[in-house]
Amino acid sequence: MKKNNIISYITLTVVFFLATSKLYAQVNPPLSMYYLNEYLYNPAIAGKKQGLNIGAFYKNNLTGSNGQTVANTLTLDYGTGKSGFGLTVNTDKDGVLNVNKFAATYAYNLKTSANGNLRFGLSAGVTSLKIDMADVIGDLDDPIPTQFNDQGYVFDGDLGVNYATDKLNLSVVAPNLRSLIYTENVNDGYNYTTFYAAAAYQVTDGTIKLTPKAMYRGMKGYDGVLDVGLNAQLLNDKFNILAFYHTSNNVSFGLGFDILAKYQLQASYSLPINSNLQKYTYGNVELGIKINLYK
Repeated sequence: MKKNNIISYITLTVVFFLATSKLYAQVNPPLSMYYLNEYLYNPAIAGKKQGLNIGAFYKNNLTGSNGQTVANTLTLDYGTGKSGFGLTVNTDKDGVLNVNKFAATYAYNLKTSANGNLRFGLSAGVTSLKIDMADVIGDLDDPIPTQFNDQGYVFDGDLGVNYATDKLNLSVVAPNLRSLIYTENVNDGYNYTTFYAAAAYQVTDGTIKLTPKAMYRGMKGYDGVLDVGLNAQLLNDKFNILAFYHTSNNVSFGLGFDILAKYQLQASYSLPINSNLQKYTYGNVELGIKINLYK
């Protein structure tokens, strides 16, 4: 295959990636981060629950083509006293791109009142993006994908703040701090969220606990996204259902179970309600588990 055909292929691949991952996968984050495991987006949550907490999450974008997006995430965090420690590992596959991210976290808790706590968290780690040469159709000796893969690991970080009482939960996060580190643009084409701002408040007690939540996400080069949803906890918190509407023209639904106040399971499904997005995806399914091993 001639070099100009290879360049055309790479260009079309990037366009397809931007159309699906950038406009859907990245704009439609894991539903688990809203209630099940907020540490997925806010480093200040690391160690909020005392003892060792283990989270594992799987998300599959149902494209019905070779461009599907599969995300796997593992989180470990440990809370002791006023400090929290954490570790996150992400291994994602977006079309021909393989994305790996490793980050360590430290969080500090400051008690502000009888039931109020202010937490600060900082994550630091590295991210790598590589083209999977096994998925490239063409001349494997072409320098373009090789040059892309030679970028190696990029240092990155996230900064988060969380304030919580027994009913109120507020978060502000500045993710992808690489822009403060590198003066030159990093050629990753992957992370587009510039900040998170979230607020949740439990409005009912008793046998049914209702907690509405709103989150606004700033997006680089795109309009911000507002997520509005509700989580309902039933049967003494042993069962929950949740639903979200996203102004990115998506809706999400999920249900979860809490076993022995230690094992939390959640399954969810997100789908586009925009006809243009429906051309690229049928939605995505997600499975999540969180385990608390109290000290």
